[in-house]
Amino acid sequence: MLDHVVSRAPYLSAGQFCKELAFQTKACAYVRQQADDFCLKPGPKPRVLRSKAVRASKDSASGRVLEVEGKTAGGQRYVSEFFVTATDGKPRASIAVYWAGNGLANSPLGEDNKVLPQSECGGDATR
Repeated sequence: MLDHVVSRAPYLSAGQFCKELAFQTKACAYVRQQADDFCLKPGPKPRVLRSKAVRASKDSASGRVLEVEGKTAGGQRYVSEFFVTATDGKPRASIAVYWAGNGLANSPLGEDNKVLPQSECGGDATR
């Protein structure tokens, strides 16, 4: 799934990206907007640092959380969490925007496992 998302990310509009690749489309659109606001574009394919299976609960489907590390197109390091589930038999990412340094609430990988890249808009926005 990560390979599919990485290969499609540079070629889709924000709306298409979230509609095609994410099952939490509103959350995906919000995170994608944050990335756009800071002029963050995906760089080379990230590497998976670690992963953990997630059991289904009343609030979430089962799946796997990947912690990924990479660089934005501008060369900044990020670490993000990437949750994948396949409830309908088709793998989908919860929020497919992997290059913005986002973590997940109640992550099975623990807290504070994200690295947020700074704005690449030429200094006119900050995080």
